[in-house]
Order: sequence, then structure tokens, then C-alpha cells
Amino acid sequence: DHIEFHGEPPSTIPTMVAAFGGWVDAGEAATGALRSLVRQLGATPLATIDPETFVDLTTIRPVVRLNAAGERTIRWPRIALWTWQPPDGGAGLLLFRGVEPQQRWRTYAALLLDVAARCGVQRIVSLGAVLEAVPHTRPPQITGTSTDPAWQAWLATRGMGRRGRYEGPTGIATVVAEAARHRGLVHLTLRGAVPHYLGNTTHPAVSRALLTTLASLLDLALEVA
Repeated sequence: DHIEFHGEPPSTIPTMVAAFGGWVDAGEAATGALRSLVRQLGATPLATIDPETFVDLTTIRPVVRLNAAGERTIRWPRIALWTWQPPDGGAGLLLFRGVEPQQRWRTYAALLLDVAARCGVQRIVSLGAVLEAVPHTRPPQITGTSTDPAWQAWLATRGMGRRGRYEGPTGIATVVAEAARHRGLVHLTLRGAVPHYLGNTTHPAVSRALLTTLASLLDLALEVA
């Protein structure tokens, strides 16, 4: 009832890459990276999730735009999935970008993971960005953690591995990761550090750093100039 498919989901996509707006999207770095990934790969739209059930539209408001004829159109908060299959016939990707909901988080997470299951997903990479005491004059820092020993070792050899000790309020990305673990899915989180004094503006440098790390992890050829 909450999702509209634009085509039949493929069943042989092993990896999903996800980015959520809100709590872990400082400077819109994570959702910006996912948006760039969709465009650069030329990914195919798979489905959209209706925000009506999950989003408080007084908190994340729809916006009005004028078309070429001067007519007003309403753009609703977008929650969408795309698929990408490489030209050489290798392993493809399921891509997700959506807002952090204000309600029914467990339903939201289950819905997303149900779509992933239909596509054959076995591992999930979650992109995020957080405000930290770092300067904009230095290269962005990317850290990560994974439930998969091989991926955790990959992070450690690059000096990016982090076993966090944080306890406290959390975001939808963590809820999805926990639900994925209970389903037996491998999960990896990549987080970029955004200067805390730039939290109210977009931060493409961290988006680029996330994409560069993701390209190395998944052996993708991406242009990030």
C-alpha cells in the first residue's frame, strides 16, 4: 500500500547503497553523494515510497515550483529506489535515497528491507555525515564500521575503521542497520565528518570523499572532479 513500483524488481542485485536525510546527513553530504551516484551511473528508477504515511509534512514541507508555463506544481518529499546493472554484466546495485521519517520507523525500515529482499540484496552500505570539530581546510575524514569481518579489515587497513562507543539518541539509518542484522544481512556504515560551523550549508567535499571511498570499496569507476 505504501510503495509504487515502476517495473519488475530484478532478483540478482547483491548490494544496496542507502542514504537518509536528517540526523546523519550533515551538509546534505550523504544524500548529495547518493544523488550524484544515481546520475553518474544512469540508474533506472525502480520504486517510490509514499511519504504521506511516514513524514510529518509540517516538519518536512512540500515545495512549490513554477514550470515553464508559469504554472505552480508541488514537489513532495522524495523517497525513491533505483537499480543499476553494469554494462559488462557484473553485480549491480540497488540505490536508495529518502528522508528520515517522523513516524512508523519500524514499518519504514521493514518496507525498505522487503524491497531489498525482492532484489536479492545480501549486503548494505549506508552513507552518512555528521557534524564534528574538524576544519574545512583539511581533507574530509571518512570512517566506517561493518558487521562483516572482511569489510571491517578493509576499513582498518585504510585507517578508517572505527568501533564506536556512542550511546544515546539515534537515527533511522541505525534502525535500518539493526533490522538488517536481524535478517542476516551484512551492513557497512561510512560516515563523513562535516565542520560543525558549516552545518547549515551543503558540503560537496564530504560528498566527494564518500563517493571516492565507495568507489574503492565496490570497485566502481566514478568521476568526482
